[in-house]
Amino acid sequence: MATSSVRWLMALGVGLALGACAQEGDGQEPDDDEGTTTGSTPPSLDGDPSSGGMQPPPDDDTTTGEPLPPPQIVWEFDDVFGVPNLDNDDQADDNNQTDWYQPIFEGEDDHSVIALPAVPPDHSVELALSGDLDRVRLWYGNEYLGSGDGEVIDSAVFELPAEQDAELWVEFGDDYVQASLSLRLLDADGEEVDQAEIQLRSSPMILNHHLQPTEHVWVVDVGANASMIADYEAVLGDRFTAVPGSSYQFDVWIQDEIQLATGTGSQGQRADTVIDSIRDRGLDDFPEDALSVPGFNIRTWGNPVQATTWDSFGNLENSPPVTVDGVEYPFGRNYYGRQGNVGIHPEMADYLISQDIQAPIELDTFWLCVGHVDEFVTFVPDPDSDKGFKLLMADVDAAYDVLDSLDPATPLTLYGPDHGYATVGALVGDVALRNLNRGLQADELDPILEQMMTELGLDESDVVRMPSLFETIGGCGGATAALIPGMVNLIVANLPEGDSHLFIPDPFFRTSLEDQSSDPVIEAFTNNLPDAMIPHYVDNWDVYHLALGEVHCGTNMTRTPTANWWEVALHLLGG
Repeated sequence: MATSSVRWLMALGVGLALGACAQEGDGQEPDDDEGTTTGSTPPSLDGDPSSGGMQPPPDDDTTTGEPLPPPQIVWEFDDVFGVPNLDNDDQADDNNQTDWYQPIFEGEDDHSVIALPAVPPDHSVELALSGDLDRVRLWYGNEYLGSGDGEVIDSAVFELPAEQDAELWVEFGDDYVQASLSLRLLDADGEEVDQAEIQLRSSPMILNHHLQPTEHVWVVDVGANASMIADYEAVLGDRFTAVPGSSYQFDVWIQDEIQLATGTGSQGQRADTVIDSIRDRGLDDFPEDALSVPGFNIRTWGNPVQATTWDSFGNLENSPPVTVDGVEYPFGRNYYGRQGNVGIHPEMADYLISQDIQAPIELDTFWLCVGHVDEFVTFVPDPDSDKGFKLLMADVDAAYDVLDSLDPATPLTLYGPDHGYATVGALVGDVALRNLNRGLQADELDPILEQMMTELGLDESDVVRMPSLFETIGGCGGATAALIPGMVNLIVANLPEGDSHLFIPDPFFRTSLEDQSSDPVIEAFTNNLPDAMIPHYVDNWDVYHLALGEVHCGTNMTRTPTANWWEVALHLLGG
């Protein structure tokens, strides 16, 4: 962590201390509580030196009789790493106003504190801000610098109470704000005694990845997905909420409606961002109904009039942490479907790119009817591997390896009425289907996998190819969707006890629908998973699969941040 030191040397006595400060020569190390700079209790004057107290110094040098110089007090200010103040902490007032757009108030928890040491009588502190002044404020009581009521104030002299510690509050109005605070200590004649520079930064918006702990999970309950909901409830307990579908026009695609991201600060702050899609279908009000609470801010990029299928957030995902050509991405990298000017909305894409910390990757998803990245690739934890995860990739050849080994006479209970293949033989014998899938493998899936491996610094040992088949969808311009339920379109739930549960679409590639142990596709998928994973094959056939989506499309969750960006990612942020 970067630190700016201020050495204001003056005759203040021994009772003044500030956060990470120590009496020079007293043998105490500065307190460094993750950058927190709050006032500390002054040391006792009458304690035993052997127990950490201090004795009052003599008034003069007993050898010469000359007055001793005043004690030297050393203060250190840590740079400020905070979060944007874009939630609504004073909801009891029912003002429905984002905190950034109102004066600072008691109960705020998204600001950062800079503790100032006491100044002697007749001294003052001159403060000056530079940088993103329209998105940062520095408060001292009711006075402020930076963005204000229709104006920007970049400097001021604050008359602080003599011989009393004081606090400055730093407030950010957006993600990834960068500013600098200059402090000058002035004497009674306005002459500079000393100065300091403190860097002020707010957290970038950081999308979650599949290695982070799971906090809460939502699925929309529409009745027909009762079996899937029961599976979630059995594993997740009170970490799971079934959202009433009748309240949201039975729109089950909750992954497509919102994307969750987080920001954290060095003084313990956390700000969750709910990216609300411009798709604006039945679940449009869900973020405001369920997540408009302190700690969460709801934001949208793009114009709903311009919404396309690529603006649903099954088309916005994030990898686990990776290192690429020696560059570490400790929060992974975003990836989404976009080529040129087509795909995820440019305002959304531009904002993600502007955050620097997760360096987005554009993928070709136009060969798919729905066109989302979660249809063919995902990541699961693998604590036994060097990188800590595996990339799961939809793979046609892996599917035919399994299907070609089966008895052609095997009935397929669900595939007959819903896909036109009553037996294994009918499916594997469809030459046009095989040619379609081989073409997709060569022209789409293999190039995408090669791109992902290059962009994420992966090798073959990091990749698991999972059985997948696609079919052409009528009315979709020749584009495709999953024929066998897209099993990589899954959910990873990492629970506090350390278990990683996977909720995977049941492929139903068997005669007896109740007997998952007889399903050769389940067997192949399970055998390819990392040993530590706990798979649950859930029934999403009618509600999701036949509507061209799967488990991941119908689920959303919050996750716990696991790293401090100011400690591990400043190399990506120009610091």
